[in-house]
Amino acid sequence: MNKISSALIPIKMIVGIALAYSVNVVYAQGPFSGDWKYVERADASGKPYSTFEVRLTESADGRLQGAYCFVTQSGNRIDCDPDRKAINITGRVATDGRSAEVHFYSFFGGKDGVAELATTDDELNWRVIQNPRGDFFYGPYKVKLQKEPTDEHRGERQVKAAKAYLYDQPSTLPVARTYVVKGDYVKLLRVSDDLKFWRVEYVSNSGAVIERWIDCRAIAFCP
Repeated sequence: MNKISSALIPIKMIVGIALAYSVNVVYAQGPFSGDWKYVERADASGKPYSTFEVRLTESADGRLQGAYCFVTQSGNRIDCDPDRKAINITGRVATDGRSAEVHFYSFFGGKDGVAELATTDDELNWRVIQNPRGDFFYGPYKVKLQKEPTDEHRGERQVKAAKAYLYDQPSTLPVARTYVVKGDYVKLLRVSDDLKFWRVEYVSNSGAVIERWIDCRAIAFCP
């Protein structure tokens, strides 16, 4: 078997909703910092029904600031700042470094909401413990978000399967001998007609750039 690892050139993400706003804090590489995303798919078509994205920045002294963008009902309800500049999440990281309590408000008018956050390296648990008061709030109450790739891996997806085979065709036949492992990154090129495989590019340890097909489930990115 041929084990391949990748260190790829980033490209612009094709799928997803970007959050962009200014944060005036001292940056730190804390576990909460980054972009986090949850997608709910409504039916067998796999099309997103709801998308919840959170961008957080953890300062050196443990302060958290950020914003969320919630899109639901297949785009008919959007709880976001239209200019993508407002900060609607503030809080502080607990002494354990992996949990936090944050205050937030909805862009529909609900204020003084409180949520508990807990994180591992690539997951963020969001749980509302106090509903926003006043006007509407459409955001989720309890979800588990996945960490999005950093700029270094923008346009790539991380392999989630323990071992993911790379195929010459968008099919599991014939049997492949080349594979990547959990934690590797592959660059997305295009999806197959049946939406079950992605054409990906990777770089071998020798520096060779090769294209193959990967099962969408292996990278947890099935359209």
